[in-house]
Amino acid sequence: METLNPHFTLRGVGVTLNGRRILEGIDLDIPKGRATFIMGRSGAGKTTLLRVLNRLNECFPGSETSGEVLLHLDRGVVRPYAGDIALPELRRLVGMVFQHPNVLPMSIEANIAMPLSTVRGCGRDEAMEVARLALQEARLWEEVRDRLDADARTLSGGQQQRLCLARTLAMKPDVLLLDEPTSSLDFMAARGIEELLAGLKGRYTLVVVSHGREFSARLADDIVILRDGRVHGPSGDIDADLDTCPEGLERMP
Repeated sequence: METLNPHFTLRGVGVTLNGRRILEGIDLDIPKGRATFIMGRSGAGKTTLLRVLNRLNECFPGSETSGEVLLHLDRGVVRPYAGDIALPELRRLVGMVFQHPNVLPMSIEANIAMPLSTVRGCGRDEAMEVARLALQEARLWEEVRDRLDADARTLSGGQQQRLCLARTLAMKPDVLLLDEPTSSLDFMAARGIEELLAGLKGRYTLVVVSHGREFSARLADDIVILRDGRVHGPSGDIDADLDTCPEGLERMP
């Protein structure tokens, strides 16, 4: 899979965890400004591949990454694993939203303002303005504007996921990594996240791990199938490469 305008280029990428091979021989170009979906059965290495892009696998003891990863920025090409870019800056530019909302045990406002202060060095007034814009972009502002001091854990699951997305957007990323962003939500909340992501397409490069056939059919520009830690896609028979659990595949008809 090659593209003339890649955001990421992976060549011969492999990941081992405590000596066990998770990914092997990954050659992949991820196009800029498009939605690339990574699909496959449970255990195929989808989330591990997603974490390669911002070096999150290093959070796990015994994890080793090999091969070449190139990040194409406006200022030029950098090699994240060669130390061309500081880790905090990499994770700011390549933000991640996890499968289960990971709100901080503090107010809705602080969930966004605190990272802005510690990572970007924003003062309170600037942080509040950036937070407002991010909440608007995540389609959450009108729902929380009158209770910003409320505990973020009092929000619904869908609202928490949108808050996590707003927190990531506030950091001004170039790339959004999304690991099964709708799988822990009910139908209506999942539909809201899908519509939100559709609005972000083109403005950000989206890399999404998903089991959902219909979700990917509506949103994906490119589909990559993983099987046993290797790329086998795009595939003409996606059903054969996915788990057969109806809940995971038919959540969003």
